[in-house]
Amino acid sequence: MMEYSLVISSNFMEWRECLAAAFKSSDLFHVLGAFPTSDIIKTASDHYPDVVLCEVNSDDTLPVISKIKDKSPFSRLVIVLRNPSNYNMLELVRFGIKGCLPVRLLPKQIVHAVELIVDAGVLCLPRFGPEYNGSNNSSVAPPFQETLTRREQEVLASLSKGHSNEEIASTLFISKSTVKSHLRSIFRKLEVRNRNEAQALALQLSHLG
Repeated sequence: MMEYSLVISSNFMEWRECLAAAFKSSDLFHVLGAFPTSDIIKTASDHYPDVVLCEVNSDDTLPVISKIKDKSPFSRLVIVLRNPSNYNMLELVRFGIKGCLPVRLLPKQIVHAVELIVDAGVLCLPRFGPEYNGSNNSSVAPPFQETLTRREQEVLASLSKGHSNEEIASTLFISKSTVKSHLRSIFRKLEVRNRNEAQALALQLSHLG
């Protein structure tokens, strides 16, 4: 089994140490250390970890993400936020994150999410409910229901759950080539570049519909 190197950062010592202990109990990860957020950019540059798990809760989130990706471009970046509804998920995905997790998750839930990210290639993003109808995310784009056909909406709904093309085809009783054709049309209509961006946009706008 492949082992992934990982660094953890947070300004809360108890939280990062508790999380480090949870990751050390998994055979999938080798924890290089748990550091204050101010040290994460240098740490990522020095160690080139497979995964950077960083709690970010400030107005300069995007610059921090950009600097981490610049110093350690091949690391999978997973960020933890106290209030994900305040952020534009599509913008974060375009900056290169592979996961965005709410800080309220238990350590073992965070470990499981990162396992899915590194081992299954799943993009882990928060699901927004009705309580976020008034958030600033609602202005990102018009509701996709007005743009996509019913079948494209079904494909996108499956995609937002992290399903592969094979799983989408099986669920909707269509061929994989038809799934690919629908995805190309979805990407074009939503003006996104790939399935991760489409998934991020779908999750962010799903509460509008």
